[in-house]
Amino acid sequence: MEPNDRAIQLLRRTSRFMRAGDLDDEAVSELTLAQLRVLFRLRNRGPITSGQLASGLGVTLPTVSSVIDRLAGQSLVERRDDPADRRRVILALTPAGIAIVERIQEGRRTRLARAIDSIDGKALAKLLVGLEALNAAAERIDAAEAVEPGETPRG
Repeated sequence: MEPNDRAIQLLRRTSRFMRAGDLDDEAVSELTLAQLRVLFRLRNRGPITSGQLASGLGVTLPTVSSVIDRLAGQSLVERRDDPADRRRVILALTPAGIAIVERIQEGRRTRLARAIDSIDGKALAKLLVGLEALNAAAERIDAAEAVEPGETPRG
């Protein structure tokens, strides 16, 4: 297997490991994958419009509307009027929605911390070097993707 493919395989496995504990939480286990994706997107990018949410998730507006209806019914997401344009609706997490996302993130951090704690010092040092390199590459890509068409990248 090529090193790049192996790295991707290992990162995906680690991600699955972190998410595996999500189903242990009763409130989380009642949410669909689509609902979880919406909650995390709103936490990371919100408050945003339905159109922005659909675009960011790569789904249609009716799909997002259906998910938002269910999440709003559970008091996890709220719709707000856009003060700049009353025809637009802004979506945001409620305090209960924020609490669920934070609980999921804490559970994932705890699982990952347990795994990292079991790694010996030399292997952990190598892991840190690799993760620093991966993080730097991700930041470069994020910066390049943030450039508007026709602009020159800064930096």
